[in-house]
Amino acid sequence: MKGIFRNDRIKELANNRTPVKFLENAKIVLHIIPEESTKIDKMYNIEIITRSPSRLEPIKAMGIESSHTFDGFLTHTQDLSGAARSYVHLYKSGIIEAVEGSILKPIVERYEIPSVDFEKEIIDAFPNYVQVLRTLEVKTPITLFLTLVGVKGYILKLNKDILGANPTPIEEDILKLEEIFVEDYDEFIIIPRLLQPWFDEIWQACGLFKSFNYDEDGNWGQGLNMN
Repeated sequence: MKGIFRNDRIKELANNRTPVKFLENAKIVLHIIPEESTKIDKMYNIEIITRSPSRLEPIKAMGIESSHTFDGFLTHTQDLSGAARSYVHLYKSGIIEAVEGSILKPIVERYEIPSVDFEKEIIDAFPNYVQVLRTLEVKTPITLFLTLVGVKGYILKLNKDILGANPTPIEEDILKLEEIFVEDYDEFIIIPRLLQPWFDEIWQACGLFKSFNYDEDGNWGQGLNMN
């Protein structure tokens, strides 16, 4: 059920069918799906979140607009063109979908993934989403999904030169990373460590062994790409 929801949404997003007018370029797509949300007719009272939209802050937010939807509640932050560059959709079922488009936006036809900012923005967004679920009294387990859409030909831009590290372009247009299964909220205490498998996979898709933003002990921000 979780995988079906994810796959259906990715197909929609790949065709730029979004709940708000959005940038038409590559996208970072985060899905947080509680086990309870897969139950038929499971609904949460999300009013407490709708009264304080800042609780539901998009990835890399710069000002927030909000609106109700048929399925739940939406916040987004706009690009200078007036299109949303990042949004979060909280479903009444407890599912959270966060989509970000500016981090992967091409600059002068350079298609790059900024190796540090990419990971940092996702890590920084997570505490708010976890708190939203706690506020709604959503029970664990929870499954996390991260997908990159429209990234064929993108290359990882390193923060500094690393001996022997020569990133190669991504071969897949849609990069579906492995799910992360969370059995208890305590696992969110060290979010960077929890999310490391995703970042390692992205670096591997670019021809490298692992994310060098981590040191050998799994500490983010202490790796070779950071010093």
